[in-house]
Amino acid sequence: MANKKSFKADLEKRKIIFFAVGCIVAMSLSWVCLDLLATTEKKVDVIQDEAEAATVDEYTPPETDEKPQEQKQEEVQQQNTEIILNIVENTAKADFDFNFGQDVTDEMTIDEWEAPEVVEEVAAEEPPVRFVEQMPEFPGGMPALNQYLREHLQYPAAARDAGAMGTVLVEFVVEKDGSVSNAKVVVSQFPALDEEALRVVRSLPKWKPGESNGRKVRVFYNVPIKFDLQ
Repeated sequence: MANKKSFKADLEKRKIIFFAVGCIVAMSLSWVCLDLLATTEKKVDVIQDEAEAATVDEYTPPETDEKPQEQKQEEVQQQNTEIILNIVENTAKADFDFNFGQDVTDEMTIDEWEAPEVVEEVAAEEPPVRFVEQMPEFPGGMPALNQYLREHLQYPAAARDAGAMGTVLVEFVVEKDGSVSNAKVVVSQFPALDEEALRVVRSLPKWKPGESNGRKVRVFYNVPIKFDLQ
């Protein structure tokens, strides 16, 4: 029988050759890649150098304010020029006719000195208020006020004949000095009764004035005055 050659066995012998060829091919490709990379980097460096060279401005020497020597000398001469002052002789004389050594006699009169007129500024009147820390107070308090009203009120004959009665509310202002002012009827009942109520309120003696922050102020105050026929 003839011996048959195995294809697999034949490839095993050439295995080393194929490996060597593969290594050679790989090294060749690596060398080509490195060469291309180095060439590319050189081109980039050249381009950057050219760009930097293009951006550098040309040096221009600074301007100087140096002037020609002749012009400088002229300016110095102008500064050193003497200034001539015209001195004018003052010939004016003061006229003093007053004799300080004059004797004073009894017949001589001296004008009296008059003081300048002082104009006092009148401060604007403060408006009255309705509520303060310390309200005005009648001397003796409310009992004394009620007693004063009973003693001084007179029932008007016209109101008695008409049978008019009721409570009249009178509003007034207690000034800073305690006096009563600006009395007016707030709630009216009958003309004669209103007039009598106003008369009695206007006759009230001075009150203790109202105060706010330790300062006297003008304050509104209301007093009801009752008229009754019974």
